[in-house]
Amino acid sequence: MIKYLLITVCSMLVLFTFGITGHAALTDWKSLATDTVHLGKQVWMKHNLNVPMPNGYWYERDSISNKKYGQLYFSSNALAACPSGWHLPSDEEWQQMINYLGGDSLALIKLLPGGSTGMNLQYGGYRSANSPNDLFGKKEDTGFYWTSTVKAEQVAYARTIKKDSYLIEGIGYKRANAFSVRYIRD
Repeated sequence: MIKYLLITVCSMLVLFTFGITGHAALTDWKSLATDTVHLGKQVWMKHNLNVPMPNGYWYERDSISNKKYGQLYFSSNALAACPSGWHLPSDEEWQQMINYLGGDSLALIKLLPGGSTGMNLQYGGYRSANSPNDLFGKKEDTGFYWTSTVKAEQVAYARTIKKDSYLIEGIGYKRANAFSVRYIRD
């Protein structure tokens, strides 16, 4: 019985430490050095963050069906989880990338899966801050990506992408929403 319990606990530690991996989400900081996209002078993560931490959520708490989207994080977690040499991009750094790719009307198509950059931005949806229960929405319709730019005490900017638009908009949201995360090299 003790041997069985020890094996179970060790297995759980391994799963918690390394997560349930998916090919389209960054699950290991070690791979960050090679799992990148170079856009002008900027170096971005190639996939959405998927590192287990408190207040990291799988869309509808389903890690099997949502691997390619990575996890969704509160703004504070996105800021705190940055590995050395990386940071959460500012709204201005997002705009620099958009400008480098030809501006608003041309950039998004290059950033989506199959686009020329290899960035593969996903329409991963959100987890709402406005509900005491888990309220998820907009998967396969809208992608929300935190920036480090603060708008007000409880509000930060996120860049949003929508299936029915070519814009990558910067909009202020409550920091307690859970959105996707991409880091940029310092």
